[in-house]
Amino acid sequence: MKIGNLLLLIIATSSINCFYNCESFKDTDHKIYGIDVSHYQDNTSKIDWHQVADNKNPKISFAYIRTTMGKDGKDNAFLYNFKKAKENNIKVGVYHYYRPNENAIEQFENFLNNNANIGDMPPVLDIEEMSDLGPKKLRKELMIFLNLVQKHYNKEPIIYAHQRFYNTYLRGHFPDYEIWIARQNGIYKKPENNQIKKEPFLLDGKCPLIWQYSGTGNIDGISGNVDLNITQQQIWQ
Repeated sequence: MKIGNLLLLIIATSSINCFYNCESFKDTDHKIYGIDVSHYQDNTSKIDWHQVADNKNPKISFAYIRTTMGKDGKDNAFLYNFKKAKENNIKVGVYHYYRPNENAIEQFENFLNNNANIGDMPPVLDIEEMSDLGPKKLRKELMIFLNLVQKHYNKEPIIYAHQRFYNTYLRGHFPDYEIWIARQNGIYKKPENNQIKKEPFLLDGKCPLIWQYSGTGNIDGISGNVDLNITQQQIWQ
């Protein structure tokens, strides 16, 4: 066996051992469900947050709402969703969609200018695409954004990423931050689309705080599909 292949095997074996130290989202007795939304859920009609709060399977306890995108984008459904979710006793948080080829400081300024109130939960940086300048530059810019958010709001942000993106570009580089991982079931058929399937697997052994297990979920009050999430601990104050 080549040395490189042997090292990969050792790393993979170590990661698997770390993975099994994470408490299973499926087996835990303390399941807390939530959704994340943006203006994409308003294509045909606004979200009826009263119906969302009354949804039974699963019971929705929290919602992350997209607020800003890059250095100049603002989600046009944010104010409505934030206000109505809170009015219906759903815990709310905000997330910023990070554009990888734009300056981190300018993106933070956009986030800051539109978020005097970040809700009940830690703010989230949503990163899904690689920078044209490569992973090292991207990670440096992400850290700038994270540090600025934490300094201003006195809350440690959460990093959201798809499992493959995290394992390829982020693993091992942000040990002090909680991770929200998307590993979706890919099922459209009801009711399987609302069910949790294969759990996240992070090669650096981190245990995700939140798992986005479906991107095709159905919840009362929302026309069309919505992202479904689960966590094992209360993430709001």
